[in-house]
Amino acid sequence: MGKLGSVSIVNMNESEVTAAEATQYPVEQGTPISDHVQVQNKTLSITGFLLGSSAEQDYLKIHDFVQKGTVVTWRGRVYFHDVLVNSIIKDYDTIENGMAVTISITTLRRASSPWVQKKTSSGKKQTTSKSQAGTWITVKKGDCYWKWWKQYGTSIAQLRSWNKWPDRKIPIGARARVK
Repeated sequence: MGKLGSVSIVNMNESEVTAAEATQYPVEQGTPISDHVQVQNKTLSITGFLLGSSAEQDYLKIHDFVQKGTVVTWRGRVYFHDVLVNSIIKDYDTIENGMAVTISITTLRRASSPWVQKKTSSGKKQTTSKSQAGTWITVKKGDCYWKWWKQYGTSIAQLRSWNKWPDRKIPIGARARVK
């Protein structure tokens, strides 16, 4: 038994694929050259059954996962969080009280950034008391903690504590507290 999001699947087989892609550039004579290898996200193929009176509704839920690009979790013989359902194939001829399905899912690797603003559940930006007090500036090209220390007199350690960015990765256009 496995679970894709909230849908239970009687799984018979899970096949995991790990792949890499090598770039290839043509040359005038001979074999193309390769200069880069990129690892692809893992893909899992699940073969099993949706059974019982809710089989059609379960199929429609998985179909919606595909159509809407919903990020779900797979719990079966292996566990994957943050997966996208690439495809679902159904076969009615196999069983009377449900259907056979083959589902393909791909793992996601999400980018994280220290300067992405988090939103509340209402969709509005969070405000904190920290953002209300102090002196704030918009970061321009060439700005750094040392420059702000010289200009505003705030210690570099305090600037790092307030702004949380690595020294060489202060994002241009972001708001930074300097005093």
